[in-house]
Amino acid sequence: MTFEDFNLSKPLLNALNEQEISSPTGIQEEAIPVISSGADVIGIAQTGTGKTLAYLVPILKNLKYSDQRQPRVMILVPTRELVVQVIQEIEKLTTYMSVRTLGVYGGTNINTQKQKIYEGCDILVATPGRLYDLVMTGILRLKSIQKLVIDECDEMLNLGFRPQLERILELLPTKRQNLMFSATMTEEVHALIESYFSNTQKIEISRVGKPIEGINQSFYAVPNFNTKVNFLVHLLGDKEIFKKVFVFVRSKKYADAIHAEVEKYFPNEFGAVHSNKSQNYRLRMIEEFQSNQLRGIIATDVVSRGIDVDLVSHVINFDIPDLAEQYIHRIGRTGRQKEKGATISLITAGELENIERIFELMDTSFDIIDLPTEVKLNKELIADEEPISIHDAPTLKGKSFRYTVVKPPSQGKLQQRSGKTPKKNAKKKRR
Repeated sequence: MTFEDFNLSKPLLNALNEQEISSPTGIQEEAIPVISSGADVIGIAQTGTGKTLAYLVPILKNLKYSDQRQPRVMILVPTRELVVQVIQEIEKLTTYMSVRTLGVYGGTNINTQKQKIYEGCDILVATPGRLYDLVMTGILRLKSIQKLVIDECDEMLNLGFRPQLERILELLPTKRQNLMFSATMTEEVHALIESYFSNTQKIEISRVGKPIEGINQSFYAVPNFNTKVNFLVHLLGDKEIFKKVFVFVRSKKYADAIHAEVEKYFPNEFGAVHSNKSQNYRLRMIEEFQSNQLRGIIATDVVSRGIDVDLVSHVINFDIPDLAEQYIHRIGRTGRQKEKGATISLITAGELENIERIFELMDTSFDIIDLPTEVKLNKELIADEEPISIHDAPTLKGKSFRYTVVKPPSQGKLQQRSGKTPKKNAKKKRR
């Protein structure tokens, strides 16, 4: 099947051809005809499978020229980076069309955004907080909205945007098309759907929690933070293998600390991105990473959703996220658009429960690999690593852990292990 089978306009087809996009992905093939018909849609697909185009193409297909000031299409996304990325995708698709697009988000001058809204737009892409602020000024009115897109809804709820979302939904006209897309669907998202949407068609391309096939996953047992830093430096030392890397950490403090350590060994090769960084700095780091001026980004989960960077070779989970779904989003930064990718997760004893939840979500299990012998152990603990009773302490070895710890490959260089084969027989009961 090709995009020509969707009966698209010539300008839209020309824009797709210029990007060398000819065949739709699974979610695009299923969703575009249904959205084009005007039906409400909930789309679930793995991250990196083209969900953004799945809703943009049918929206642009049916969007007629208008000179009215207030927007007719509203796209809500959880982060500023996603606003910028969606705007870029729209601009590439509307090269030969007359469509006015505007992106708004917090951290920038609201008066400038008010002026741009007054000048008029057809499609408004926004974060919920800034959108609601603009509505409260009276300059933005939502009565003309014909199509609502909520992208990465579960992340919006995780970030605490539910009050703003509910207020926005109450201000929208009842007669509108609702589109919701995500890689995962939580109970909170289902509750929101039941409260505000009706007669939606669910399009599910893959089971929730199933990673992309081309991602090779590895898991390593590491005793503490400082040894994790040593292992990370060891990995990044192989520049031929670790060409383009996302390193995810749990906090802004960790991101800055780890970036400072990595900078000692690989000056000017890595950037740090988190919510305390200015918006211009964050966007510049992502642009330099995309254009290969940087070899890697050390980031919190602020960039784990939807950020589309080409040919990421590795995702390294320096810390294991508390939410299993967040792991799926993190590793989805690699292996995008049918490319191969690899992930490495560093696990301390205190992160065992998080890993078990991740394995349960993926409905599989993996070997936990011991550290390579050349990685130096550092027994010094940081302030966050509070000592606990030896009788209560979890362990990565023995009966206290349900997965087998295996030795690393004996080759000199670190080799990637395929994590494909479930180790169901390796499970043991807890004491």
